[in-house]
Amino acid sequence: MTYHHGNLRKSLLDRAAHVIAEQGIESLSLRALARDLGVSHAAPARHFADKNDLLRALATEGNDRFIAYILDAADATGNDPLVRYNAMGEAYIRFSLLFPAYYRTITHPDVAAHADASLKASAERRSFVILEAARKAQAAGWLADEKTEDVVLFSIATVRGVSAMLADPMSRHLHGDFDTLITRMVRLIIDPENPQRNSLPTRKGPQDDA
Repeated sequence: MTYHHGNLRKSLLDRAAHVIAEQGIESLSLRALARDLGVSHAAPARHFADKNDLLRALATEGNDRFIAYILDAADATGNDPLVRYNAMGEAYIRFSLLFPAYYRTITHPDVAAHADASLKASAERRSFVILEAARKAQAAGWLADEKTEDVVLFSIATVRGVSAMLADPMSRHLHGDFDTLITRMVRLIIDPENPQRNSLPTRKGPQDDA
């Protein structure tokens, strides 16, 4: 594999994404990337100080791609905030399956632990997009009495769980058609046709038991 003159940085990121998708983040090394691209082992240092530096760049790009992907999915549905949030949930899972390297880097705790200002800013943009979409869905009747931060946590925990199961080759065959399953799972989070479906039961206070 070779790179085009003057585009080593992009070639390193593209090759890193391929390696991560096939073998995982732990298998990544700058020396191996240089060998794969047919350059000297010192060449990547012109663009990335070390592996963490490359992962930060890949995760920052991953966040930008993720934001664009889920917003495109939402925009394709129109203006209904319930339908938009539902579409974003489905897009979240599909992004994890279609772009596993980007998804793994933006959700990997070690990458987050070494985040620089650019990565932190992109992660904040990602969180803001989801938070704002959830607020609008709540205003339209979905889990309206719950804290927005709680419903976002609930949403993300669910789609991450589904993403992990669908990415697991040991359990993949148990789930049948991916598209149908993704639609069903996200509808359990937010059903645009019945926004109150997921309303949590009201807690009883001590006075209610008297």
